[in-house]
Amino acid sequence: MRISFVKGHMGGNTIVVLCGDEVPRETEIEVSLRAMGHTCVSGHEAGILYAPEGHGDIKAKIVGFTSRRFISACGGFTQVLGKALVEAGLAERFGIPVIEPVTKVHIETDAGLVEVAIEVSGGKAGKVTTDMGAFLSECYDLGVGPVRLPGVNAMRVGKFLVLNADEVRAACQEADFDKMNTAALETLVRLQEGFKAITGQENLDFALYDWHPRQGGDLRAVYPHSIPSGHVEPACGTGTVAIGVACAESGEMDDRGVPDEGPAMLRFETGGGPNLAGPEVTELSMTLRRGRPVKARFSHSKVEVTADGRIWL
Repeated sequence: MRISFVKGHMGGNTIVVLCGDEVPRETEIEVSLRAMGHTCVSGHEAGILYAPEGHGDIKAKIVGFTSRRFISACGGFTQVLGKALVEAGLAERFGIPVIEPVTKVHIETDAGLVEVAIEVSGGKAGKVTTDMGAFLSECYDLGVGPVRLPGVNAMRVGKFLVLNADEVRAACQEADFDKMNTAALETLVRLQEGFKAITGQENLDFALYDWHPRQGGDLRAVYPHSIPSGHVEPACGTGTVAIGVACAESGEMDDRGVPDEGPAMLRFETGGGPNLAGPEVTELSMTLRRGRPVKARFSHSKVEVTADGRIWL
């Protein structure tokens, strides 16, 4: 079986893009997992592309490597896809016109229709901005609110456990999230297991943040979705939105003078490695109504296409 692929990353969140017309039906998850395997292309998530069925320009089914199933949304996938449409020929393959200075593409996903705006100049893709409204709605549909874990206050945002690292430091002074020492890793695993027990869901979505940036951002973050399997994403689009929702709903943004009506911007230091913070920046733009986010868009400062070719499975 020969399948075309494009690989890219968003701040170290690695994505494999496959073309659905080359993937046999009923094998989509199996093929995606094999493609994402460490002995093949390697990736955190895979997106399989199809001709649109509704009002979009392209349809995508997204597979998570650790969850080993279809997932509803992946911000990193949309960012890499934006680059790949322009720079890896995918726009031409799916009949999508590339227009300068901005090309807008609508992706049909399991979470809903997602708009991606790609800045284009001289045949190259610049900044990619993803509208995360569909995922934001999903979070509130699934439930948003505080969760009390052993010794720690946290937030549930849809499928996500969102945790302020200062809460953990207060409960476990040995935890070092800059070095991600043994105490930090063991504590995070224990808290995630406690979250699963309370919510009854087999959660693999985890966002950790604090308000101690080093390079001029507002926050810094990392996404240790599954520490035992090594699935720690340095950057994560859905996780970025989840943190934004948690900060708004918990009142942390009020504490920093952010009005609860109108636009709000958060800049996250992310990317580069498995520790808290990184050398790149994720920008989250939200619209608040009575302190609740009703719109959300994000972009990442370093999105690259790293490989383009075929795999044999």
